[in-house]
Amino acid sequence: MEKILISLLIFAIIIGLACGVFYVLNEKNYDNMIEYIDTFKVEAKNQLAPQKDEYGNWYFTTDEDFKVLHLTDVHLGGGCGNVEKDKKAIKAVASMVMAEDPDLVIITGDISFAIPTTGTINNGYAHKMFIRLMENLGVYWTITLGNHDNEPYNYYNREEVANIYADESLERCLFMNSPEGVSGEGNHVINVTNTNGEIT
Repeated sequence: MEKILISLLIFAIIIGLACGVFYVLNEKNYDNMIEYIDTFKVEAKNQLAPQKDEYGNWYFTTDEDFKVLHLTDVHLGGGCGNVEKDKKAIKAVASMVMAEDPDLVIITGDISFAIPTTGTINNGYAHKMFIRLMENLGVYWTITLGNHDNEPYNYYNREEVANIYADESLERCLFMNSPEGVSGEGNHVINVTNTNGEIT
C-alpha cells in the first residue's frame, strides 16, 4: 500500500510540474502571438457606422452595395504546440480582410480549437488572440459560436466565451448575447436598411 501511495504522489508531482511548464510556455506564447498580431494593425477606414434600433439590434443604413466577408473555422489552437499553424491562420484572415475591405465580417464558428495536441486546453487564448486581430483590422465584425469554440474540457464554457465577445469596450465587435427568452449563446440580428428604413 505504501508503494502505491508513493507512486501516486510521484505521478501527481510529475503531472503538476508538467502543467506548470505548459502554463509558463503558453503565457509566453500568448504574449509573442499578440506581438505578431499587432503587426497587422490597420488604420480604420471611413466605413459605414452601425447604429442600434429600438430593439437594441445593430443595423447599417445604405443605398449602395454592402459587402460582407464570411469566414469560418479559423481553428486557432492558442497553445505553444500550435504556433506556426496559428500564425498561418492569423495571416490568412488578415490578408483576406485587408484585400476585400468589407463593410462587415461575419465569422461562423470554430474560432478556437484548443485541444491537448495544441499545448493547451485554455480556449481563452485563441478567442482573445482573435479579438485582438479583428479589432486591429479596423472593420466591423461579429461571430456565431461553433462546436469547437468550447470543448467539454476547455477552461471557458459557451456562456463565458460569449461574454468574452460581448465586451462593450470592443470598438468594432458587434456581437451581442442572446436576448432574454432566446436559447443559445450569441443569437443576434444585424440588419441592413436603405435610407427609407426598409430592410434590404
